[in-house]
Amino acid sequence: MRAQMDFIPLGREGHNSGGSISNDYIRGSDEDRIGDDDEQDDHERRIAFAPRLKNIRQRILAKLEGSDDSLSSSDEREQQLWEETQLGKGVKRHLRVLPNFPHPCQSSAVSESSTSSSGSTSRSRQKKRSKEVRIPKTFPPIVSVIKKKIVERLDSLTEVHRTRQTELRKLEADIEWAQNSVETLVEISFEKRLHFFRSLALFVHTLTECLQEKVVEINALELELHVLLSEQWGALLNRRRHKVTEQADCLQHLSFSTDEQSGNRNNGTETQWEIETGVECNKVVRVLEDTEVSEEEDEQLQKMKDDILLRSQAVFSSVQDEFYDVKKILSHFEEWRGSYTDSYHSAYISFCLPKLLSPIIRHQLLVWNPLKDDSEAFEKLPWFTAVETFCHGYGHEELEHSDRQTLSDVVEKTVLPKITAYVELAWDPESSHQSVCLFGFCHKLKEDFSIFDRKQSKPVKAFVEAVISRLRSTVDEDVFIPLYPKKVLDDPSSPQCHFRDQQFWKAIKLFVNIGKWDLLLPESALKELMLDKLLNRYLMITLCSQTLHGNAVQACRKVVDSLPLSWLKGETECLPQLQNFRNHLVQKIHTIFKQHSLEDPNTRSAVVELLQILSTIRCNDSIMAIAQKYQCEDVIYSHQLLNQETV
Repeated sequence: MRAQMDFIPLGREGHNSGGSISNDYIRGSDEDRIGDDDEQDDHERRIAFAPRLKNIRQRILAKLEGSDDSLSSSDEREQQLWEETQLGKGVKRHLRVLPNFPHPCQSSAVSESSTSSSGSTSRSRQKKRSKEVRIPKTFPPIVSVIKKKIVERLDSLTEVHRTRQTELRKLEADIEWAQNSVETLVEISFEKRLHFFRSLALFVHTLTECLQEKVVEINALELELHVLLSEQWGALLNRRRHKVTEQADCLQHLSFSTDEQSGNRNNGTETQWEIETGVECNKVVRVLEDTEVSEEEDEQLQKMKDDILLRSQAVFSSVQDEFYDVKKILSHFEEWRGSYTDSYHSAYISFCLPKLLSPIIRHQLLVWNPLKDDSEAFEKLPWFTAVETFCHGYGHEELEHSDRQTLSDVVEKTVLPKITAYVELAWDPESSHQSVCLFGFCHKLKEDFSIFDRKQSKPVKAFVEAVISRLRSTVDEDVFIPLYPKKVLDDPSSPQCHFRDQQFWKAIKLFVNIGKWDLLLPESALKELMLDKLLNRYLMITLCSQTLHGNAVQACRKVVDSLPLSWLKGETECLPQLQNFRNHLVQKIHTIFKQHSLEDPNTRSAVVELLQILSTIRCNDSIMAIAQKYQCEDVIYSHQLLNQETV
């Protein structure tokens, strides 16, 4: 501080009028310092503690002046290296401060500005430096890397922002729903909710007690009706079997007696026993028809049914409609479903309704007969309309919270067991009318309610087993085609031929009825009943005997038309169970070609019909062999016998 004279001296000589140090004193202080040191006292002598510091400009100028005379060539290189290093440091410092850095060619301008602006103020220096900085036209590689990272970071933040916006909208929707729920709960008082559930619990308790009491009477009436049907069917079946046995024995004795007394017939004489036996057998043939109930038996059965129906009407006579009418019962659950949906579904009401409504539905189906009534009568019952409306709404419009499976479950758990009982007790598989009604109704259940499409439940399995058992029993015990000598069957007017043909066509009718159960029964069971037993065990014996008079081709056509289409669709070869049937058809075609000429129109039509039967069962190899042997390829291609699926 003394060297810079930046203090107020204690003596009087250095003060001016303004109280500051005079310039003369400052200039002369350095010159007189040495000479006055001896004359001044110790307290007036100025002590030089350190040499006076130089500013940055003075040091740089001194360095440059000294370097002009004394620097050698090596020193010049070191000086140049030092300047470049210092310029590089300056450039790096500018890169840290500024968003852009100057081009290296501007280094000399930066150096000159740094040396010439040392005396100016900091504000003018910053303005001058900012004017000298220029934006580079190209960026180094690191800038592109930084830009790429910034873009990736921006995309990530954009995606996060979008996700947060989605969550925000979801939260806003939840808040809105919660506010609406709060408003709804505020509007519905707790007392009203409690009153509703108490009244509903009381109604369900009363309904279950009522049905538990009435189900005993319903079971008794249903059992009585089933016993009545079973007795009627048992008596009818026994009578039919007795008539078939009686006629078969009679004709068998007649055949033996004819052989023993052939000599007497040749002489033109007949015994009295033969005449009586022939008349008796003809009577049996005339009375043996399709199993039908007589008028007296039908009237008696109808009276008993009316009595059961009259007693059934008294079951719910003392019960209010609210506990008997299915529509009114379901109205309580519909109100529950509409007002308190969550609790309704939490209670699994859709699983409870079929069992709850079962006694009432069984009571309404008491006199309904699936073997006689069609499906339209079934759909017109009051309970069906009520349950359908409850499940699907009015006008068959789907409701938002509808129990879509309730109607199917009711049909499966209530109606199907009743049909199973009729199958076991009163179904005659040989009756075309009963079979058509039964499997027609089952196909409707499959299409409308998907009962047989889903995983088979206990009622469905019981029904399928009952149908298979009843069909197998009929095939094993009721199908009977007798065997007689060919000379007896050659006469179309003989009672043996008439009886044999009658039994054969009854077996054909049963074959047709069994084929209608396709897609309802397992394929293995149908093939066993139709092909292994009926066709190969009974029908093929009669077909191969060549004793059907003018009906052999028609019988073969009936057999092929009765085969399920699912067995033949997409197949290129004949089924193993149809090999005997194919051989019979091929042999019959060979016989026709040997006896008649193809030019005959009747012969040609018969051959074409047999070839079409072979094409239907996918016997293309046999068709080509016949065409090559008899040179009738034009018949094959004109009728498209090798592409039967497109016909």
